Amino acid sequence: MSDTQRTSEVSVDRREETVVTQQPGYTATEQVTRDVAAERRLRSVMINQIVWAILVLLEVLLGLRFVLKLIAANPDSGFAAFIYGITSPFVAPFALLVGTPTFEKMVLEWTTLIAMGIYALFFWGVVTVVRIVVDRPSARSVTRSVREEMPGDPGNERTTHTITRN
Repeated sequence: MSDTQRTSEVSVDRREETVVTQQPGYTATEQVTRDVAAERRLRSVMINQIVWAILVLLEVLLGLRFVLKLIAANPDSGFAAFIYGITSPFVAPFALLVGTPTFEKMVLEWTTLIAMGIYALFFWGVVTVVRIVVDRPSARSVTRSVREEMPGDPGNERTTHTITRN
């Protein structure tokens, strides 16, 4: 049963909460400091994982496009048409950047390789900016004090302190 619950904000990154539990012959005080920055970093990690997953998917699709063009896959086949259709908007900004060497029906599509490199750099930049904006040092600690009154003599009591830092 909690008699007193006090919450105070120490700073933007830390929030402290003190809970006092009192029962006959027993008093426990627990102070918890919550690290808001660590919670923010966890969200940052999740955002980074999503961004990297999108990049990997895009790179795989562009890699498939490069290989299909290189081995002269039939552009009228369903799979090749699907890959070309999905990746063409991502390759379009680089279409006239360099020439495209061909040999018979095989195409060495440099623009796809350039697009893969530029997108990898762009996504790396986004992840780095998110990490810089969100990353802050950890500030979590928990302090717990328990005072027990032993039966009999009123001065007979025991106090225990525990401090945990992460």
